[in-house]
Amino acid sequence: MDLQLEDIDPSWWALDAVEASADGYEPPELLSIALESLAKRDGVGEFQEVVLDTLAQATSAMLNPSDWLHPFNPAMQLADRRSIIPQDLSSEQVALLARIAPLLDRPDLLARVADIAWFYGDRSDVDLLDTAINAYRAAPLAADVWFSVGKDAWRRAMELAKRRGSPGTKVLGEMTAALKDRVLKGSASDRFLIPDLASLMRKAASVLPAERSEVADALLKLSGDTRAEPRLSRHLLREAAEWLGDKQAVWVVTERVARTYLAEADARVAADPIGGAMVEGLDLEKAIAVFVGLPRSYRQANGIDDLIGGLRKRLQGSREITLENMETIRGGSVDLTEMTAYARERVSGQSDRLIALAMFATLVPLVDAAQIRAGAEEALQGTIGQLFPSATFSYDGRKVASTQGRSESSNPAIEREVVRLVTAHALMKAHGAIAPARELLTALHRYDREFITALCVDSPTVPEGHGDLWGAGLAFGLSGDVGSAVAILVPQLEHSVRTLLKRRDVHTLFVDDQGVESEKSLNALLEMQEAEDVFGTGFVIELRSLLVVQGGFNLRNEIAHGLVDDAAAWSYQSLYVWWLCLRLALLPIAQYVNSPAYEQDRDAATENSIRPGSDRSSAGERD
Repeated sequence: MDLQLEDIDPSWWALDAVEASADGYEPPELLSIALESLAKRDGVGEFQEVVLDTLAQATSAMLNPSDWLHPFNPAMQLADRRSIIPQDLSSEQVALLARIAPLLDRPDLLARVADIAWFYGDRSDVDLLDTAINAYRAAPLAADVWFSVGKDAWRRAMELAKRRGSPGTKVLGEMTAALKDRVLKGSASDRFLIPDLASLMRKAASVLPAERSEVADALLKLSGDTRAEPRLSRHLLREAAEWLGDKQAVWVVTERVARTYLAEADARVAADPIGGAMVEGLDLEKAIAVFVGLPRSYRQANGIDDLIGGLRKRLQGSREITLENMETIRGGSVDLTEMTAYARERVSGQSDRLIALAMFATLVPLVDAAQIRAGAEEALQGTIGQLFPSATFSYDGRKVASTQGRSESSNPAIEREVVRLVTAHALMKAHGAIAPARELLTALHRYDREFITALCVDSPTVPEGHGDLWGAGLAFGLSGDVGSAVAILVPQLEHSVRTLLKRRDVHTLFVDDQGVESEKSLNALLEMQEAEDVFGTGFVIELRSLLVVQGGFNLRNEIAHGLVDDAAAWSYQSLYVWWLCLRLALLPIAQYVNSPAYEQDRDAATENSIRPGSDRSSAGERD
């Protein structure tokens, strides 16, 4: 069967099954479903089925006008599978679409068919290109069409027209004039259509100053007419600011934008004093951000700095009300009995206090990064929470972290869940294993500061000249003073990470645009691939989750800025961080005491200790 010779009957694609809108312009993806259904009807001939299948495949993809190289995306994509896109069509099918295009009378279907036939077929066929442009811009400038398919259609028409040469420039002028006319005739009932049309017009072509002023005035008038709807008024004001040429006028409009956020916040609280306070914070944050963005001279001249101060106090109060009204969600209890028994068994029965301490330093394994991430993905599978933005507040009402919803390139919800799981694991291990084992360890053996310091001085993971600080911090932790321990050790841990990376010839400096060199922060160091190579993925993910991730325990930053309070400093999470420091400092020693070499050295020391005149304070008899 030759697709170029068979006759085509336009009645084949009579889309009776599709309820077209009043303006007769539908998203092609909806037409695809009907075309596929028509192809499966009884009595459809072989060539007719090919035609309908080709049309269904051509219309199934989603238009992406912002990407010239890949203007069509699959309608569905799951793991390594996806729905068909025009690139999958054969050259014979593309040529068939070029034959079908002149027979189509629906502009929505014609635009897609002519576009694909030209883009993936014969690009010298300017008639086909003109057909696609005109069919795309036939989409009515009405809200019901614009936000479903019209906006993308007009954007695609403009992209095609830009590549049409002089005739395309004329088309762009006609499209710009149509957009301007619609904006100037706009009313409050058009709602968000008008700022959207103005935005497309502004980005599409250069506009004369007189026209810019005309459009700006129309937008400002509509913003005043819609003052009772702050969100709509704000969109109009923002777009108007883009059309204004005078800086002072832009500042005035920007102030009005900020005040729309205040109007929304006031309305929320007036409607519901408690519930409104829980959501007004977002509006207050945005209002403050917009106000702060104004020049200082303008703020001072208009009393805005005083207003900002009042808004910040109001925001703090709003967050406190939010925290007070949050409900605690509790799950089932976790039985840590077996973990505690295991931990006590590990450190008991050791007469040598060095071996006992080494056993304690390697008491529990670090997290398995791959397993943690898999657990996070499994926990979020099928939930809608990952689709939405989220915020994390500290105990005192500060907003310490904010993430956007899931996107194609990343999923912040998974990263959030990883941090939550790591923190939860740290809490369980500290509560169920480390705390009871430490109590037993210090009951069975005496560890003075000098002994711990000597171990730190000899440890290759403790930087030269920092042994006393590490010894003091670790000794504080063994005695139960975890708050003092982490206050000393967390800054020292950062330097140790940096030093150990430098030993592997890793560049840890940041050079600014003036050539000034400064050391990278702990967060930046842990994000380097070399950190995982040196310390292991599990250790890195635990340090990041507990020390530097906003929204996590964030102990490093809380200590550095003096924000850590008593409860956090003496918490189980802090105990776990202290234990991680102990593990890092004593890991080389732990590896040594678990080796045959240590047994030989200890036997030799014991043998020497019973000779006349020998020093009986050998390593094995220091208790």
